[in-house]
Amino acid sequence: MDLRGRTVVVAGRFRTESAAKLKERLEAAGASVVDEVSRSVDVVFDGYDGDYPNERVRAAERLGVPVLPVTELLAPAGRTGSGDFPGQAELQAARDDPAALLELLEDADWPAFEPERDLLPLRDLLAGVEERHGVTGAHLLATERLRERGARLRHPYTRFGGGFQDYALSPCGRYLATGRGLTKDDYDGTGPLQVWEMATGRVVNTIDVMYGVGWPGRRDTVQWSADGTRVALAFCTNNVGVWDPFGARTNPYGSADVTDGYDAAAIFALAPDGRRAYISMSSEHEMMGCVAALDQGKVFYNDYRHHNTGPEPAMLTEPLPEEAKERLKDDYFSFRRVRWSRDGGRLLGDDDTWAAVVDLPGGRMRWLALTAGPVAWSPDDRYAAALTPGRPRRLTVFDAGTGRPVGDPVPRAEGSLHWGMRGAEARLAVVVEDGGGVDVYDTHGHHQYHLPIATTGRIGRYFHDGQERPWAWESAGDFGACLTAGGRAEVWSLGGEPALVGSIEAPDGTEAVLWGADGVLALIGARTLRFVGAFTGAVLGDFVFGRYFDPERSPLDDDCATLQGMFRADAFPLAPLADSSWCAIADPAVGPAAALVIADEDRLNSPDDLDAVLAWTVDRRFSWPVRWGRLDLVASAEAASALLRRA
Repeated sequence: MDLRGRTVVVAGRFRTESAAKLKERLEAAGASVVDEVSRSVDVVFDGYDGDYPNERVRAAERLGVPVLPVTELLAPAGRTGSGDFPGQAELQAARDDPAALLELLEDADWPAFEPERDLLPLRDLLAGVEERHGVTGAHLLATERLRERGARLRHPYTRFGGGFQDYALSPCGRYLATGRGLTKDDYDGTGPLQVWEMATGRVVNTIDVMYGVGWPGRRDTVQWSADGTRVALAFCTNNVGVWDPFGARTNPYGSADVTDGYDAAAIFALAPDGRRAYISMSSEHEMMGCVAALDQGKVFYNDYRHHNTGPEPAMLTEPLPEEAKERLKDDYFSFRRVRWSRDGGRLLGDDDTWAAVVDLPGGRMRWLALTAGPVAWSPDDRYAAALTPGRPRRLTVFDAGTGRPVGDPVPRAEGSLHWGMRGAEARLAVVVEDGGGVDVYDTHGHHQYHLPIATTGRIGRYFHDGQERPWAWESAGDFGACLTAGGRAEVWSLGGEPALVGSIEAPDGTEAVLWGADGVLALIGARTLRFVGAFTGAVLGDFVFGRYFDPERSPLDDDCATLQGMFRADAFPLAPLADSSWCAIADPAVGPAAALVIADEDRLNSPDDLDAVLAWTVDRRFSWPVRWGRLDLVASAEAASALLRRA
């Protein structure tokens, strides 16, 4: 990275060289190295070799100064080319001639390669070439060029973190963000935010989050900004923070701790711009909660006004309407689930008994309606759906602007509610409890058809069923997928007449299905994650976390001095290929160890199997098949040490 003119701080111990040598190298690169963290510092490089951030890192987090891992100093610097990389037409013209394609890529202006523009067409083209001709010289050359510009070898099996506690698709549907909590015996550890590329089923970025992400059973603890450039997390129990999902920085842009220490994850709604959030908290006002900045370092505030840090949050000061207080039988209202409208002007939510819309910034309650459980809001913010009291319950669709019912309430059985969009029209799927199938309704609550699905018993009906998401709409609204009691995901066409078009096996314990871009489903359980083509059934990625590993089977030798000199031996994360097969990559996978893989001898004869676990990642945003490049594959720590000495 370019350090010219930047003010930097180095924090902690470093594995690759002494702090003094690192300082000399930084100054030679044009950086000014200082000892104290202040707002004038551009970046803190964290090389701390332990479980907790040191004081310089904590100071950077309070002030909002970016913290980068010291491995960023080892990454290749970006280069600018003089021309354009070959376009789609040129590449397609050579698709049936591997020799011509290799020549085209050899002559290409690779410094002009822009991943956002060029990588996906090139990856798709090479995938087609592989189908017809196998892995060719063009694949190997492209991989080598991507490595030169910083492609990093990765796998998803972090050393820390418990089960998945929440997940959310990016607005474009191309990425899945997952948050994991802590293991039961690691209360002071970390749980990762991981970002996955849906099209390939591979992790492209991992950020260890102190004290883990989310809370058991609590939903909406992972939220994307409207433009997909930021991810907000409920983390460290009561905190809310915002991260760059594709960035190198390990700390959030900012965070807020305002909930008075409740023993649960914060209830929050991220603003569309990703720079602030409404956070539910007690206050002296009748409308509970505040709007806190998430881009100005650490914010700490409680209603006792003790030990406050950072900019003071904006309270919702408007009093409740008298009619609302009379109906609530109370003089305050607090959201239990809430989201920020796309136009930035409203909060939409409920407290499990009442649905409400509140105007921002002041907090004026626009309307209040009695419900019989959680409320579902349409993606376009125009409608709310809820079961309302009665025997039987009645499905009621409300106008989100006025709170008035749209059409007549419909008697129906209990179920969970899931909105989707078909063109400009919203549609509602109700997953009926006790295996009762799925009913689909139009915008006005009129029944369209019944899908005879033996639905899963885990339908996500209640507030504390946050991880249970049995239904997923395709983005265009023409298809839907539903989990079944038999451990499958059924895919249905929902055009004129509904039709079953596919049935896909789901891993044991699957409790959520999400439909991403390019027709890819994510099937998620507490410890499992499978990516599969909705229409083909092809498995793109299949991962199981938390398997027991017998340390005596480790391919690493703790006494290997060369490995310990360049990389900590215990920092080679172990990644299971199967219950009896393991491999390890360097941490950091840069420099002479950029392609180093230690694996058992069986894998030496079938290195393509590693493609199920490992991938090259480009700009922490795109995945590239590991089988398209050369690996430094060895069977022992001694062989790895010898390879590094030769390098």
